[in-house]
Amino acid sequence: MDYWGILGIEPTEDLNVIKGAYASRLKHNHPEEQPEGFKELRAAYEQARKMASTVKDQPMKNDFDDDRTDRFTEDKQDLAQGIHIEDLHIAPPKWEDPLREVVNHFLEEVIRLYEDFNLRIRYDLWVNLVEDEQFWGIQVRERLHTELLVVLSERSWLPGFVWKLLDDTFGWMDNELELSERFSSSFLSHIRYQNQSLYDLQLEFLHQAAADGLEIDNYLYIREFARRALIHQDLDTAHEMLGKAYELYEQDPVLLRLIAVYSMNVEDWETALHMYSRLAVILPNEPLILRNLADMLLKCGHTNEALSINMQLSDATEPAIYCPALSSAAQCLILLGRKNEVIALYKAALERFPADLELRTRLWHVRNEYEQERITILEEELQNNSYPRTEHIEELIELYRISKQSDKVLSLIEGFGSEVLLSSNAWFSAAQIAYDVDRKLALQYLNHSVAKAADEAFVHQEALYLRTKVNYNLDHYEAVISDGLILKEYMAEEPGVYFYLGESYRMLEEYEQAIENLLQAQTLKGGEGYEFGLAFSYYHLEQYDKAITCFETHLNEGNERADLYYYLGISYMKLDRFEDAAQCFQASLRIESYPSTLYHLFTAYRRQCEFDLALTVIDQYLETGDNSYRGEALGAAADIHFYRKHWSMAYDFLLTFYHDIPESLYLQKMIAVCLLADRKFEEAAKWILMIQNHEPNNPWALLQMIRIFAELKQWDELDSAMVHYYKTVEPAKIDGYSYFYGGLHLYQARKYDVARKMLTRAYEFGLRGDTCSLLSLSYMHLGQGESALVYAKEAVAERPNHPDYLARLQDLEERLSQRGAWFNKLKFNIFQTGLKQTVPLQFPDLLNDEELRPYYNVEVFNDAFFA
Repeated sequence: MDYWGILGIEPTEDLNVIKGAYASRLKHNHPEEQPEGFKELRAAYEQARKMASTVKDQPMKNDFDDDRTDRFTEDKQDLAQGIHIEDLHIAPPKWEDPLREVVNHFLEEVIRLYEDFNLRIRYDLWVNLVEDEQFWGIQVRERLHTELLVVLSERSWLPGFVWKLLDDTFGWMDNELELSERFSSSFLSHIRYQNQSLYDLQLEFLHQAAADGLEIDNYLYIREFARRALIHQDLDTAHEMLGKAYELYEQDPVLLRLIAVYSMNVEDWETALHMYSRLAVILPNEPLILRNLADMLLKCGHTNEALSINMQLSDATEPAIYCPALSSAAQCLILLGRKNEVIALYKAALERFPADLELRTRLWHVRNEYEQERITILEEELQNNSYPRTEHIEELIELYRISKQSDKVLSLIEGFGSEVLLSSNAWFSAAQIAYDVDRKLALQYLNHSVAKAADEAFVHQEALYLRTKVNYNLDHYEAVISDGLILKEYMAEEPGVYFYLGESYRMLEEYEQAIENLLQAQTLKGGEGYEFGLAFSYYHLEQYDKAITCFETHLNEGNERADLYYYLGISYMKLDRFEDAAQCFQASLRIESYPSTLYHLFTAYRRQCEFDLALTVIDQYLETGDNSYRGEALGAAADIHFYRKHWSMAYDFLLTFYHDIPESLYLQKMIAVCLLADRKFEEAAKWILMIQNHEPNNPWALLQMIRIFAELKQWDELDSAMVHYYKTVEPAKIDGYSYFYGGLHLYQARKYDVARKMLTRAYEFGLRGDTCSLLSLSYMHLGQGESALVYAKEAVAERPNHPDYLARLQDLEERLSQRGAWFNKLKFNIFQTGLKQTVPLQFPDLLNDEELRPYYNVEVFNDAFFA
């Protein structure tokens, strides 16, 4: 970019020429009308100014120290230079300046406000000046940016708020680097200090001095000189300057404070006290002045007066005030021999400021020292006095409790025996100590505390509450309820009261009361920590949906325990949520293996028809050797194998189960059922005879013996068994299969007409299959072919894959055809050979017994028996 071309001049090092060119070009590049042109012109101006190697017609820079932090050396001349800002003069412009009148008017107003002290410190007048529209122009502001500083360099004792207003208006601190080429570092530092309010001149205290004709700027110079000397610990210079300032004006609180600081530096406590006393009169509500006044009073031996002021300041909220005030007050109390009041002082402060670690540390040190002193004094008194005062014993008990010397408390009380008449609070303190050592002893002390309180006609709530906890831990649930009901009147908002009540009611199996109190505790505490008791209470009330919610919440809070998963699993089982139940039992077993959990797990698998998993878990359970659910496990395994038609496996489990309880008639029947289903008729007969030994006329056993004799073709025994059956069983309870086997026996004896009648009765009972087949054969032998054909077809329809039924139906159909008529003429009868039976007979419902039917679904198992 051609910066010199934009400015319209040849390259030069003369800053005045550069500024003149910039001002000339600025008329044609107004920032509001030509923002881009203005931006470009401003950039060219800044760059040209930086490129200038020398500055002509510009005042020479001061030779001051350029340290921006305004630190002074020990040399007095350098110290003074940090305050004085020498005059700066700018050569008058060499061209006609149309803005000169406006700029001069502004500068004249500044001088006028400054020279009149009352106007100098009025913020509103300065605001009105900088907000005056006639000074808003950009050219005016740019001119004032430097020229105003030239004026103020000779009049620098402005209030800090005025410096801030002017800096916000002209942006001096944003261009400090540029200004450093024109002004001294001390002057710019002065502006920065005032602008940032690091130190304010506090001119408001000099009204009267100005009215009395004091030369304010000279006074401020001397006072500032003294202040800076103090900062740099130049105490001799500070003493000289403070003396001069005090001769000029002795009512300035800023000066009085500086004199007080100087006096403390040279340990002249009386002078410092005098200064702070005067300051406290001038500024009675200044906490820091009172804080220092209290310290000076303490230094000069006025302890009570210092304590009074410190106690007043200890109520402050600022740590810079209340912390040293408390410390000083504590020091006063210690000097006055009132250490116990120091402890109370720090305790009260900690209640207001619980996070103050320094306060807590001080309290610990003071209290520990005091307590050790008191323990030593009281122990000596007890040793030297045969009849010690009760209040001293109680104080010693409390001190032992605080210092955690539990053994000494218990020994002390045991040593004095029952003749010691302690107060309710003392017994309570002793109980608190015994609580962690011996709960029964704690209960004894608490009983004394509660009884003593009752004698004094008041309720010791803390003692009663602690006794509730102790009784709960000792499983004295009735006592917990008794105390808890009293506490509900006095500690209605304490959730622990309702918790102990609820848990005690739960342990006494009063679950509705337990739920009521636990819910109240949950409400008071915000809903956490009570799901355990609620879950088990709902569980025992069989409100499993609510129990599940509480169990789940308790587990989700991180309380994973085997028993929680166990009872949650049972709750799921009760609501037929078997998959969830199985997961809970698995989780419980991962934490701790209980045989009962294995039992519920295989039950859940069985209800889900996960038979292989159920059998695996049953084996695991039986291996544990536990007998609590042995019968259920053996029975479940037998049932699964029975359902799968694994008759021998079912038989093995039932037989094992029977060895455990040989008197079980039910197991004898089920063993017989498995043997019958497995067609082991001789073995089945032994078990049925065992049943008949207990119940000779058992209808089910009598019928099964009939069936066994028929299957074994022991016709004589069958005949006797049937006669006995019909004589023994009530007519209303006769089973239809008895007629079937009677018909079979008669058919084998070639008594076809009587056989037909018996088989017809069986048919009327609903029996088909073999019954229909035998009926068809009987009718053929009786020469009633059409009826025989009807029953033969029905037999095939009932058992379509039975080869004998199909052959018989075919023979019947041929016999009734023309070809069959020809065979009849030849007297050739294919049925003369009797009954062919290559497929097992259809046998009766093996489970048709009052003891067996509730446990098995007959409709499911009949198919297996009829196969």
